[in-house]
Amino acid sequence: MNRSVSILIASVLTISVTAAGDIGKEELASTSRLKNTMRKFATGLDQIQKGIIYNNRDRIEMGVRVMRQAKKNFLKRHGEILKKQMPDNPQLAYSLAKKSAEQIKKYVKMMNSQIHNTDDFSKIATAYSGVFDQCVKCHQKLRKNYLKAQP
Repeated sequence: MNRSVSILIASVLTISVTAAGDIGKEELASTSRLKNTMRKFATGLDQIQKGIIYNNRDRIEMGVRVMRQAKKNFLKRHGEILKKQMPDNPQLAYSLAKKSAEQIKKYVKMMNSQIHNTDDFSKIATAYSGVFDQCVKCHQKLRKNYLKAQP
């Protein structure tokens, strides 16, 4: 009887550890996908900035395209992992990301509409600054809380 109980306990522990490992792998994969999306945003911003500085419309267009692709279904794809960035208030994390995503969408749309309207890229530069500002605001709030929650 004692041996049977020991085997049962060992089996339960093995299954629990395996399940916990799978949950960790899933969260790691979600985090990795989020980082990949953030890299795309950064690449798009970089291309837009270079296009503005070098007066290169094609670079701006490429950056806007990358930004539009990266923001597609952003919250649907990354909402759950974003909520984990603020374990004390996951809805606030989601709300911050949603507000930033809406603002970024507005600025990207503004840049897209201005690319061919003029050779003066000052409005695109203003929209670029707006996107960058949204990124900084969201990152500072989410990362600050995420770092506090780490052991």
